[in-house]
Amino acid sequence: MSNKFQSNHALNLIFGKVELETIEKRMQGKKLKQTERNYLSRSIRPKLMAARIIGDMGILEDIRRSDKSLEKRIIFSLSHYGYGLITEEKKKYNIIPLEELIVLILTRCPRPRLIESIPILLLKNKIDKFRIAELARSKCIMNKLGYLIETSIMLAKRKGTSLDELLAYLEKNKEHETSFLSGSKDDEYARFILSTTPDRMKRWNLAGRFFDEDFFKLAEVYL
Repeated sequence: MSNKFQSNHALNLIFGKVELETIEKRMQGKKLKQTERNYLSRSIRPKLMAARIIGDMGILEDIRRSDKSLEKRIIFSLSHYGYGLITEEKKKYNIIPLEELIVLILTRCPRPRLIESIPILLLKNKIDKFRIAELARSKCIMNKLGYLIETSIMLAKRKGTSLDELLAYLEKNKEHETSFLSGSKDDEYARFILSTTPDRMKRWNLAGRFFDEDFFKLAEVYL
């Protein structure tokens, strides 16, 4: 077996020695024995398919602890895109692309003050609509993005914005399950949040205490 398989700890946790040898033979185009073909179809392929699904869905990223350093990177990037938050942080970070920044906020750092920045970001910056739609679909946050895009259009106070087409797509492909825009069903105040969610959020199958008047106040500051 080659060193690249022997030294890869993650591979050795998932596959046994015989499985790794079979994978290597297959990659080299060598003829497999019947027992090796059985390994390939019954064990190796299902594991590889599961690994690809995990990668495509970003599950590994989602289960990592949301740490302070990520939030600092997000806040630094927000300032770059025209939404400065008060912070004592002096360190400079690499700017996170806008589409990835929005997804990171909604999936890994769903703090209310960060979520509230998204409608402003969408109005002050040009966004790759195809990229953000693709990310929203893969991360199952189409309702959250749709609600925030609708908020952006509301703040723009005009029809025919560049976001209208994206909003229509998200409305057409709305997810049916109710989700919390910030927090989760396990939160202590989940029942209270569900009972006091504004109607516009409910139309997007969302729960949370985000109010239009608060977004308008932020728009007065940042737009």
